[in-house]
Amino acid sequence: MRHTLRLHDGGSYRSKFESTALASGFTPPSYASKGALPPISGITEIDDQPAREYSLAELLDGGRFFGCDDVTFKHIALDAHHCGVGELVLCRIGQDDPNQVIAAAMAGGAAGILTEQLLPCPLPQCIVGSVDRAMASLASAQNNRPDRKLLTIGVLGASGKTSTCLMLSAMTTASGLRTAYQCDLGSHEGVVASTPSTPPPTGSLLVDWLGEAVDCGSRVAVIELDETAARHGEYDSIEFDVLLVTQRDTGDGDFGPSALHATIDRLASSGVVIVNETDRKSQRFLEQQAVHCVTYGTTQSADYAAMPVNQGGGMSTLMLAADETRAMMETPLCGPAMARNLAAASAVGALLGYTPETIAQRLGRLRVIPGRGQRMVEFAKPTAVIETGGAVDRLRASLVAAKEAGVGGRVWCVYAIDGSSDASTLASSGNALERNAHHTVLTTVPEQQEKFLQNAHQILDGVKECASMRLVGDQNKAIEWAMEHAGPRDSVVIVLNTRNTSASQQRGLIEQVESTVQACWEQREELAEESTDEVPAKISLKLFP
Repeated sequence: MRHTLRLHDGGSYRSKFESTALASGFTPPSYASKGALPPISGITEIDDQPAREYSLAELLDGGRFFGCDDVTFKHIALDAHHCGVGELVLCRIGQDDPNQVIAAAMAGGAAGILTEQLLPCPLPQCIVGSVDRAMASLASAQNNRPDRKLLTIGVLGASGKTSTCLMLSAMTTASGLRTAYQCDLGSHEGVVASTPSTPPPTGSLLVDWLGEAVDCGSRVAVIELDETAARHGEYDSIEFDVLLVTQRDTGDGDFGPSALHATIDRLASSGVVIVNETDRKSQRFLEQQAVHCVTYGTTQSADYAAMPVNQGGGMSTLMLAADETRAMMETPLCGPAMARNLAAASAVGALLGYTPETIAQRLGRLRVIPGRGQRMVEFAKPTAVIETGGAVDRLRASLVAAKEAGVGGRVWCVYAIDGSSDASTLASSGNALERNAHHTVLTTVPEQQEKFLQNAHQILDGVKECASMRLVGDQNKAIEWAMEHAGPRDSVVIVLNTRNTSASQQRGLIEQVESTVQACWEQREELAEESTDEVPAKISLKLFP
C-alpha cells in the first residue's frame, strides 16, 4: 500500500491512502480568515470601538458553570492582581492562593473565574480539570485551529528526536516547503530562527506558536514532543498528521500510560505513525488501535531503510531504500543512531512522494547538527566530537560511532558527570566508558563541582581498572589535557551531559567547547612551529679505514 502526503497541490494536509483523491485548487484558509477570533489576551481598542466579548461556553467544552450558565469576558487576566473590569481570572490549584485570587478578582471587577475547584466566591465560575489544558483549548479556538492549516508532525521517543526534527526540516525546506520546527536546539516559525532561553513551549504557548507559523506562511510544522508533557496531556489541543517514534517507547517502569499511548488519541483519522522496525511493542499496540503504521530501520525488512554501506574518514555511505527503489547517499552524520534517524526522515520524505534520489540529495545538505556527533576536524590534529550526552545507550553509541568514523586512531573521551543520575546509571556509564574508549578523562559541570569526587567514585564502581581514568575537575582543563596528549589520528569525544537546559544554554556550552578546542589546536600549532625553528644539530660523518 502506497502512502502519500501531497503538499505541493495544496489540499487537506492529511495523509492520503490508496486512491483517495485530492481536491485540486483548494487553498487552506489563512490565519486571518473570516470568522477567526482575534487574540483574547492583550486586545486593544481600535478606532474607539469596544473590545469584543467572548463566550466561555462556546469556546470551551467540558466546563461546568456555577452561579451562571456562561461567562462572557473581553480579556484574560494572566495575573489576578492586575485584572480589570470584564476580564476572566485564572486560578490554578497548587500554584495560586485562592483567597488572594478571589480578593483581587472581586476588587478588579472580574467577569468570572476559570478554576479547577469550586471557590467560596459569589463571582461566576467555570470548573475544569486543568486550567492549562483549558487555556490551550481557548488558544486553539482563538487561533482558528492552526494545527489543521499545516502538515503537523510530532516526533517522540527516548533519543534522536532533535536530530530527526532538524533532518525533517532540512528536507522539506530544500523541497520548497516553508517549514516551522520546535526542538531542544531552537525554534523556527518559518521566517526567523531563534534559540530561546526558556524550555520548548507546550500547551497554549505551543498553539500560539503554531498560529505564528501559519501567519508566516509555513506549510509544515515539526514538533519535538516531551514524553512527560505528553503523559500530562499538554498536547491535547493539537491534532497530528504524522507521529514519528525515534526510539523504543519508554514507559515500562511507569504506572501511567506511555508517551505513545497518551499521544495516539491526538492522531488525525487519516494520520500515519512511523516506528522503528525493532520496536515490536509499539507495532503491536498500533495494530490493536487499527492505526496506519509504517516502519523504518537499517535493514531491508523495514518499509523505509537507510542501510550503512561504508564508514570512515568522517563520512558515512548509506543506501536509501523505499519500495523497489534504491539510492546511494553520502553524509558526515555517522554512526548507527544517525543512520536510524536518517531512515526515519526518509520515511517521511517517501510519504510526501519524494524518490530516494531526491531524499538523498536533500538530506545530504545537512552537514552538521550542533552537539549531536558534531565533528571538528583540522589537518594533522586530533578530531574533536561534541556530544550533548544523555542515556548510557547514547554514550555507548557515540563512542562506537567515533571509532568507526575515525581514521584508525584511538578514542579519547572527556566525560562530564551528570550528578542527577542515580548510582546504578553512573556505574553503567563507567562500564561503557571503559569498554568503548581507550582513554577517559572524568570531569564535571561547573554547578556540580562540590559533588565531583562523590560522583566520580560512583562512575568508578563500574570500572575494573580504576587507575586508567584521569580525574580533572575543570571541564576546560580536561579538554585541553586530552587534546594535548591525543595523537593526530585520534578522536576526542567530549560528552557535555546537558540536561534540563534551554536552547540558548546548550548553544552557549557548545560554542564554549568549540572555542576551547580551537585554542588547543592553535597552541599545538605554535609548539610545532617553535620546534621547527630550532637550529638543527651539526651532522658529522666518521670515516673508518
